[in-house]
Amino acid sequence: MEITIVMLSGESHNFLVNPNDTVGALKKLIQDKLGVSSERQRLVYDNGHRTFLEVDSMPVSAYGLQNGSRVSLIVTESPPTFQVFLRNEKGKSSTYDVTSEETVSDFKAKVQTREGVAVSQQRLVFQDREMASGKLSDYGVKEHSTIDMMMRLRGG
Repeated sequence: MEITIVMLSGESHNFLVNPNDTVGALKKLIQDKLGVSSERQRLVYDNGHRTFLEVDSMPVSAYGLQNGSRVSLIVTESPPTFQVFLRNEKGKSSTYDVTSEETVSDFKAKVQTREGVAVSQQRLVFQDREMASGKLSDYGVKEHSTIDMMMRLRGG
């Protein structure tokens, strides 16, 4: 189906999407075509009342989008960055710049790049809660928080 993304400037762009595509996939298309990072995108579908497309894992059809739907794109300011500490299994700490909107997956990718530990081998724990999915803010991570990294046990 074809939907139209309308920017506040009035500029509009057409996108071909599958009704089963997620909001996150649509944001990725917008990022690739318009250069607006998905973290800065707020999508609003006006179908008589304003519906925010907030859950990236939901299919666009769940919000009632159909062929010819018009969706407004609001570009937000980048969330401010702050520093957190990652303490590895040996007790060594490293500092990372993150945002509250950053996902656990994105943070694990940063850790893999810097520490050389595969994402699949990382167990990140903050305040006795394993960080499996979602955003860092979902776990209450704030400036100067310390996240512990443990290694997954191998074997079976």
